[in-house]
Amino acid sequence: MTAAERPTALRATARIETTLFGRRKRVVRYDARYADGRIEHDVHVDEVLEGRRLPADAWTARHASDAACPELGTGSWVEYPTGRLREQQLDN
Repeated sequence: MTAAERPTALRATARIETTLFGRRKRVVRYDARYADGRIEHDVHVDEVLEGRRLPADAWTARHASDAACPELGTGSWVEYPTGRLREQQLDN
């Protein structure tokens, strides 16, 4: 995967789901935004950020995305690989 194929921003969305045993737990899903404006929802974050090949960059972006996410709902976009919050929020 080339740098152009990696996302430019990441955001986390948290919600409550019920387990098979009736317990409730907080689940975090991730969205990735690419340079061409395309957004992929519910991505496997380690795959799209190449966590095995670039662990520091992936960890930074994921940690920043988790920190920007509210307890429930959608968080702010963070830049990949720096983890900085986007000053101008992106559409959807």
